[in-house]
Amino acid sequence: MDPVAVGDAPPRALRPAAGAAGPEMKVLSRYMFREFLRAAAACILGFLVLFLVIDFVDHAEKFFRNKAGTSEIVWYYLSILPGVFVMTSPVGTLLAVLVVISLRVRGNELTAMFSGGVSLSRVCLPVVIGCALVSALSMAGAELVVPATKRHAREIERLRVRPGSVAAQFSANRYWIRGEGGILSANLVDAPTRSLQGFLYFQLDREFRPVRRIDARDARLLPDGSWELHDGRERRFGEAAVDPFAVRTYRLPERIEGFLSGETPPDEMTYGQLSGYVMELKRKGYEAKRYETDLHAKIAYPLLNVLIAMLAIPFALRAPRAGGVWRSIGLGLLVGFACWVVLSASLSLGRKGMLPPLLAAWLPGALFAATGALLLRGARR
Repeated sequence: MDPVAVGDAPPRALRPAAGAAGPEMKVLSRYMFREFLRAAAACILGFLVLFLVIDFVDHAEKFFRNKAGTSEIVWYYLSILPGVFVMTSPVGTLLAVLVVISLRVRGNELTAMFSGGVSLSRVCLPVVIGCALVSALSMAGAELVVPATKRHAREIERLRVRPGSVAAQFSANRYWIRGEGGILSANLVDAPTRSLQGFLYFQLDREFRPVRRIDARDARLLPDGSWELHDGRERRFGEAAVDPFAVRTYRLPERIEGFLSGETPPDEMTYGQLSGYVMELKRKGYEAKRYETDLHAKIAYPLLNVLIAMLAIPFALRAPRAGGVWRSIGLGLLVGFACWVVLSASLSLGRKGMLPPLLAAWLPGALFAATGALLLRGARR
């Protein structure tokens, strides 16, 4: 028996006669909207469960080794769920559109609708509205929920997956870490080069009083564990003189690992926080393309739920009648993987400065929508 029988026989009430007026169209719109929401919920939920299972298999040994309680594990996965929803919703939406439309094609429902004088755009409008609803939920979640829940999940991970590690905190557009002998701060963390931009170090005595302050344009961690500072100055509190330097090496107890583990990812910042951070970096003359690309992606990525529907609809209309829902799922995964490759490549080029940040964030969605529009134009013919 075919795994999905829903829609194989279109309800008689949903076959509008030629020239059908408002009530029949409302029934048809509600039907298509309801079927899309059911498919979208199933697809997105499936991706959520799959992600959680894979992540638990990856982290289980570390959780148990560090004696994480059941409540901590549950809270950890509840905390990462909103972020996983935002990340997987475009693929889930793509798959849902393919399943809903292809099942209507396979069950001759679209043929009945077209025979009744219903246009393709009118049939697909409820599906696009459903995609817009998912997009709005994704955007709201990314802005209002994900930053706080991801910070909570990272704190649980730091305590129960990598206990004993010291992580930097992000405040006032700077990273801060309390080390063994002082406080280390930086405007920007460059993980690949193991360097810090906007370096600031306060050496403290046992009474937590500042003894020395070191500022530098940038600092690089050398293989022997010492810091190489450039264009800086050193000041000892209680002395009026300031000692400037071009290049100087210091051996400090603080290491960069705390910054790497504590670096706040853009998805843990709201749009306003990330925008302020980008402006602060630009004001101080630091390279901000990586963060600027992620800033534009905060708007562009949730809207993929709508733009990707433009690509999914013509693919579903061209789907053969044989194969059923499994063929649609396979096609959805294939198209979704191709879209993910294009998106990842574009964002990577933007973060490296090879594409303007605005273009890098919006180019994939524009390509998907344009390709879908061309295919849809051919399908109408």
